[in-house]
Amino acid sequence: MRKWLCLLVLLTSACGTFPSREGYAQKTYYWQGRDANELLAVWGAPSKSMTMPNGNTLYTYSKSYTQQQPYFDNRRFEPGSRFTVTENGQSRVIETPGRWVYDGTSGGGIQHYSCTTNFVVNSKTQLVESVSFEGNDCVAVPRQ
Repeated sequence: MRKWLCLLVLLTSACGTFPSREGYAQKTYYWQGRDANELLAVWGAPSKSMTMPNGNTLYTYSKSYTQQQPYFDNRRFEPGSRFTVTENGQSRVIETPGRWVYDGTSGGGIQHYSCTTNFVVNSKTQLVESVSFEGNDCVAVPRQ
């Protein structure tokens, strides 16, 4: 029982090491209330920026790419049969070998990934007021 508990704890802690949307939220919301100069030093130049009507600045970071997905051959193993044959009063067991069966291919195609992250910086305090992000590639490893 103790071994299973240790294994469960290890697996649960390992799950936190995979990039996730929650990890990306931690990464971006960390900057809320922080100095815009620090943000620019760490994140680099934004993809674009604009001055909003209220004087605040919107920094936008965008990334996108397209990836060809691989094709996979679908194969499955059908186990052999085992049966008993009786001839002339004697029984013997006959086994047929298993075989691999081809079920076609799957996968392929093109997958598009993107993430757009916005930081709104207050014009007077130069602090990040708000953060937002959208896209299917807004993922990061969660902080422990």
